[in-house]
Amino acid sequence: MEDRHKSASAAIDPSGRDARTRFLAAVGRPLFFEDLFDAVPDIVFFVKDAAGRYVAVNRTLVARTGRRAKDDLLGHTAEAVFPGALGVEIARQDAAVLSNGRPIHGRLELHLYPNGEEGWCLTWKEPIRDAAGAVVGLSGISRDLRAPSDERGDLAGLSTVIEHVQAHLDQPLRIADLARLAGLTAFRLDQRLRALFGLSAGQYLTRARIEAALSLLRSTDRPIASIALDCGYADQAAFTRQFRKSVGLTPSQYQRHHRPARP
Repeated sequence: MEDRHKSASAAIDPSGRDARTRFLAAVGRPLFFEDLFDAVPDIVFFVKDAAGRYVAVNRTLVARTGRRAKDDLLGHTAEAVFPGALGVEIARQDAAVLSNGRPIHGRLELHLYPNGEEGWCLTWKEPIRDAAGAVVGLSGISRDLRAPSDERGDLAGLSTVIEHVQAHLDQPLRIADLARLAGLTAFRLDQRLRALFGLSAGQYLTRARIEAALSLLRSTDRPIASIALDCGYADQAAFTRQFRKSVGLTPSQYQRHHRPARP
């Protein structure tokens, strides 16, 4: 009886990957989540192909760009959609994600709205890979920040800090130095990062390093010691301790887990 029960359970309990494949095949439209983001007015959602052209957008992005319909954006790049330097910078970001396969997580940016006003947002971009592991596009969101007027000046400094951290993960990063870069005290920097990400300044640095490591472990077969150095750890042992604490696996276990998905 117990064996028959186990067999029956196995027959109706496919693996997570099989369940996903069957579900997407049944839906027949993998971008079904576009409808969800249509209902969220303070989040811009998009999917782009390997050439950086929009292939899916939500209504908020249509409104922000002053267009009337989604079809007015589809097939166009950011440079064709956004004015001046903003379009150039977005296109540069897209090209970087598409070429190196590294995601962008929580980048603080100043956007220009159709009425001419400026507003801060947090942007996330993730590469989309095919079955062979090649990057074939990207998906992303940008979430509006409704900062009080007395905090808006701090956001420009925070943006500088976030960009600096992402560009220098392989180097020592001291909170005091980052605070000076932002024009803030260490305490105020910590407060602003907690408000944006729910993390202290130290936790934010750790997360940035681990997220970079996750991306490298998923997309490359580089030695773990090399990845550790690129993510700012002095040696593999220190990296492994922090990685296990954050992820629950060692770097080698995580890398092996993602290798089967790549031929």
